Amino acid sequence: MEHNLTKLGKLIVLLLSALTCSEVIAQSGIKLNLVSGPGRDRGEGPAMVCDGNYDTKWCVDNPQQMPYTLILDAGQETDFAEYGLVTGDDTSMYPERNPVTWRVLGSNDKQEWTLVDDQKNNRSMGDENQQEYRFKPSFKGKYRYYRFEFTHMAGGTRIQLSEINLHKTARMPIKLTFVSGSGPATKEGPAMVCDGLLYTKWCLDEPRQMPYQVILDAGTPSAVAEYGLVTGDDTHSYPDRNPITWRLAGSNDKQTWTPLDQQKYNRRLRDENEQEYRFKPAASGSFRYYRFEFLRMTNGTRLQLSEIKLYK
Repeated sequence: MEHNLTKLGKLIVLLLSALTCSEVIAQSGIKLNLVSGPGRDRGEGPAMVCDGNYDTKWCVDNPQQMPYTLILDAGQETDFAEYGLVTGDDTSMYPERNPVTWRVLGSNDKQEWTLVDDQKNNRSMGDENQQEYRFKPSFKGKYRYYRFEFTHMAGGTRIQLSEINLHKTARMPIKLTFVSGSGPATKEGPAMVCDGLLYTKWCLDEPRQMPYQVILDAGTPSAVAEYGLVTGDDTHSYPDRNPITWRLAGSNDKQTWTPLDQQKYNRRLRDENEQEYRFKPAASGSFRYYRFEFLRMTNGTRLQLSEIKLYK
């Protein structure tokens, strides 16, 4: 009897822990409910974008209903710092289903709508499964209802999304200063990746110096939740300069380096000028110095990047 009571006590503790964990997760974003949207009511219907489950998704292919329009209810008037679009469970096989052109609008009566954000030909969503991509709204305002209008996909007319999230807090950028890097200290030298200007860039073609590297100083030890690579000002004309294989490592003394991420033949960076592509490191840790090593480009040995960003 005493043994059974002990087991019951442990079970209660586990259940309470799970509830507490669920509450924390729920509070991390704004709870949304579906008002309306195209697609089937069950299976892969529009309600799947706010069910809190990455294993389900909204998937529809009906060109006559385009733009595909979802209206979500935040429960009360609220604003958000960022919104997230989460790719489906098989996006690695069907990346053409990712949206590239869409609008977000807000309303408090579902009659009058105000533009919150407008994205045109944004191809930052990659071919990773169940990956969240965050975007900052262009305009501020408090609304109860949010309408997402998806006009174009990466290819074809089928769209799929696992979730749409609204976040009260944004990823905070880490102020970076340049330490060292490959290439001369010119107007296209490595220091350009952290000067805060999208129209300047780091551009280098020195095969004997490969892998090209740059070391950046975060000022104090900081953990990185995401990092961003920003394409150059003329990438549309020279997409072969985008990196496809690189490594990220962290250090607190510039002597011992801890591997944090490695990307091999990742072709997410497209031929868009001054476009940021974000990545989540595979490992975490708090470091002051971060080293990027670029081993391969789309074609050839010339690398160019406008900015490198770190977010906490």
